[in-house]
Amino acid sequence: MENSCKPHRILEAGDNPADWYQEVDRVLPQLKVTVRSDNKDWGFHKEQMHQHREGIKSSLSEVEGYLGKLLEGINKAQEKVCAREKYINKQLEEQICEYHNVQVKLKEVNELYQQASERVKEKTQILAELNGEAYWLLGKKRKGLFLSLMRFM
Repeated sequence: MENSCKPHRILEAGDNPADWYQEVDRVLPQLKVTVRSDNKDWGFHKEQMHQHREGIKSSLSEVEGYLGKLLEGINKAQEKVCAREKYINKQLEEQICEYHNVQVKLKEVNELYQQASERVKEKTQILAELNGEAYWLLGKKRKGLFLSLMRFM
């Protein structure tokens, strides 16, 4: 293994390319270098921040145009809706007032109906009591009439 760590000889540019590849294959395991990322490498982070900043700036200018057009379209649509709403409200103002008046009258009529319904209920109860008394009296008179007729027979 010591022989593989020591170079045999220095290769020059004029040597055979196959020899170069063979030499590269021989020394490649010794050339592996691991680069650890240093979290404290502020220069690298600074460069990354500048790159991100430039990316954001370029994206922002493009997006601002789209957002401006979108805002303009939304504002136009909102103005149209407001104008149509005002027009419809003006056209229906009379019907809305009439509807409100009808609602008030309906409430009054419902109250009158409730009052009349309660009076009818009271009168029906009174009638039922009178009918009960009439049947009772009629039954009593019939009994008396029947007894009177029985005497004559």
